[in-house]
Amino acid sequence: MSAVAEDMWGADWEGDLAREEAKLSAVPDAAPSRPAGLLPEEFWQARPRLQHIRGYAHAAGCSGDVLLHSCLARLSGLISPNIAADSGIGGRASLNLFVATVGGPGAGKSTGASLNRGLLPSPLEDFRDGLPVGSGEGIAEAFMGTVEEETGEIRRTRGGAETPVTRRIRKQVRHNAFFYIDEGQILAKLGERSGSTLGETLRRAAVGETLGQTNASEERTRYVEAGSYSLGLLVGFQPLTALPVLTDSGTGTPQRFVWGWAEDPSIPDAPPQSPGPLDKLECLTSRWEPFEITFPQRVRDLLWRERVLRNRGELQVAELDGHAGLIKVKLSSLLALLDDRYEVTEADWQLAELMWDASCSVRDSLLARAHREAEAAKQQQEEVKLQAELRAHQAKGDDDATVQRIAIRAREFARKESGRTFGMFRKSLASRDRAYAERGVDRAEAESWLFVEEGCLCIQTE
Repeated sequence: MSAVAEDMWGADWEGDLAREEAKLSAVPDAAPSRPAGLLPEEFWQARPRLQHIRGYAHAAGCSGDVLLHSCLARLSGLISPNIAADSGIGGRASLNLFVATVGGPGAGKSTGASLNRGLLPSPLEDFRDGLPVGSGEGIAEAFMGTVEEETGEIRRTRGGAETPVTRRIRKQVRHNAFFYIDEGQILAKLGERSGSTLGETLRRAAVGETLGQTNASEERTRYVEAGSYSLGLLVGFQPLTALPVLTDSGTGTPQRFVWGWAEDPSIPDAPPQSPGPLDKLECLTSRWEPFEITFPQRVRDLLWRERVLRNRGELQVAELDGHAGLIKVKLSSLLALLDDRYEVTEADWQLAELMWDASCSVRDSLLARAHREAEAAKQQQEEVKLQAELRAHQAKGDDDATVQRIAIRAREFARKESGRTFGMFRKSLASRDRAYAERGVDRAEAESWLFVEEGCLCIQTE
């Protein structure tokens, strides 16, 4: 590059930089309003590892909330399926976690998902990481494979050696997976397909139930036993695309998600130093035998009391809060594992409650927005209908005036000369009035101004 070109390039670059700085300096200094549903500062300050996660996110200009939600979902897919929660209700609870992050285009939903891999590297060789979701069958297929299995028969060679006879069969060969859907609208569209099993599969996967289906052909049969897999799911939604899922509460799908915003007003102006990946978590390298995470007695009593009251019909819970206890059990357990512990403490439970409260605020904000937009759309429809009625009324008035004018013309036409036919009258009208000729003559007859006889317009005589 010549010196002149270098100077010109430098000048252009400096000019672009100056323009960008001017744009930034034009942004008001006032702190932006904080939407309801962001995790509070007290949550982040509770633990060094929570601060670490937010610091890692902020170093990449990403939301701390997004990365934490992504991290917990990924962790739920990485741990052994033998690790479960024992809260005193419903037996062993799967820690499979579904999270939904909500934000506009370019809000950093996908960035949070990609940062996950750097923050929490997988120690597993056969971990299905960041898989897309295409169908319910595809989710089960992620855990399936083909293996050689002995049949019990022996084959003898010519030399007398014995070789076990094997056959290739399909069976579950994996136990850990993390799924990521970049745009939640796809989730709603896939679920609408005729014969789709996606919704049912997701609801079963969220609680660790058996996945798959039995088909006539062995190669299409999938069977993933309950409690034999760990699965995390992260879905990115725009506000409008989240609504079809949220309003589908009758199926129980939205109740299985933890909801969070993709924005983060606390991201600093200057990029901070990245703290690097998390230290290796103990739960990712051990506990492959059955093991239960324990809970404080107060929490166990609280969950039991709520279960009893609901089943007695003495406690009514909002439809979208139907899985509140289970979600808090999952969150508190994962927060304990993130802190290298296998027992949930009161502090873990309090942090889980903060996350649940934030999730409810995001969810309720989206539903309130949907209600406002539905009301606005209804008002707009009513306004359109009213305007159409006004135009129709005005047109009717204009139409009546035209018919009356044509009726008078017909009377005058008949007075001029006897024997004038209807066809002659119609032809005498301006082209824009000819469509009103018959109605005008009918009006004139109704007014007793004339009568029609053998196709001629005749004047009434006294």
